[in-house]
Amino acid sequence: MFHMLKCLAVGCAAVGVIGLPQAYAETPPKTLYNEAMASLEDAPKEAIDILQSICTHGYARACDRLGYFSFKGIGGDQDTAQAIFYYNQAVELGQSKSLVSLGKVHLSLQDYEAAQRSLLAASAHDLQKGDAVLAWAHATGRLGPLSDPRLGIPTLAELAKADSRDGQMLLLDALTRDLSQRVDVTDTLTQLHARHADGDPKAAEALLKYYRVVGHARGTLATRDRLLQTEGLRAKIQVEEGLYLARDQNPAQFWRASEEIVRAAPNDVFGRGLSVAAKINKNAYVRIVQMELRDLGYAVGRASPYMNRPLIRSINAFCRDTGQESACLYGPLKSKSIKAVAGELAQVRTEL
Repeated sequence: MFHMLKCLAVGCAAVGVIGLPQAYAETPPKTLYNEAMASLEDAPKEAIDILQSICTHGYARACDRLGYFSFKGIGGDQDTAQAIFYYNQAVELGQSKSLVSLGKVHLSLQDYEAAQRSLLAASAHDLQKGDAVLAWAHATGRLGPLSDPRLGIPTLAELAKADSRDGQMLLLDALTRDLSQRVDVTDTLTQLHARHADGDPKAAEALLKYYRVVGHARGTLATRDRLLQTEGLRAKIQVEEGLYLARDQNPAQFWRASEEIVRAAPNDVFGRGLSVAAKINKNAYVRIVQMELRDLGYAVGRASPYMNRPLIRSINAFCRDTGQESACLYGPLKSKSIKAVAGELAQVRTEL
């Protein structure tokens, strides 16, 4: 694999398939796909080059992954048009499950008719996930004027009862968005805990959010702490749910816990973590920003959980230096300013 990545990076004289060295032209696409995915973290550009090559030559799984990477901005800038292109390619090559992902992209763009078409097409292919996402979109109003609440929660409840993993997780998510709904989720919680016990991190994520938002009796602090330790949990969830758990475990010491959680967060999650910390406790946010700006060489004054003149001057200077002056005009503790500062600090961390 190292030779192949090196060859892609510097160029090889003889090529059989476009974008792939001659030595690998006869390598099965599945093998190339697995090797590219394994190297994605260490060599993202080279890995994506391989995926693009085998997608072009008809390997549907590669097209599907490229759609996901384009939608999430992995390995490059987020590009929803490119995501739609790749997902459509995957569907044309027989990857019907890409219809669900295509529907999600259309939902994000508020293209309600296209989203509904894609999800109904997924349902026609007997993809239960398509049924679940469509029902969730109805339940949460994500289909805009096409949303029909009568097709939402009841359908998700039926899917959950039929032991649909997606139905169970999306039912809990929909209920966190509409606390007026009264649904017996006893069996759903039991089923998701069983999935978690079998090592399913997505089940843990669904349970964590539900217990935190709804306050169900089964969601004790000990249970949430155990769920938070699940292997494979996304960093975003670890940071966000970790902050809320720290708040609930010991509110008086949240400022200290939040510093440890946010400052240790991966760069791509730092901004979100800082924003969540600010939402929970503005004083915790002030302390973290003060530390971050001090590390960057700004004169923030003495350590304090309170906004003071030296820190305000430093935040304003940071906003000027990063081109965020207009966002910071609202005041250092306004949501727009917090979001701008958090995002720029995350970007600076990435560049260091």
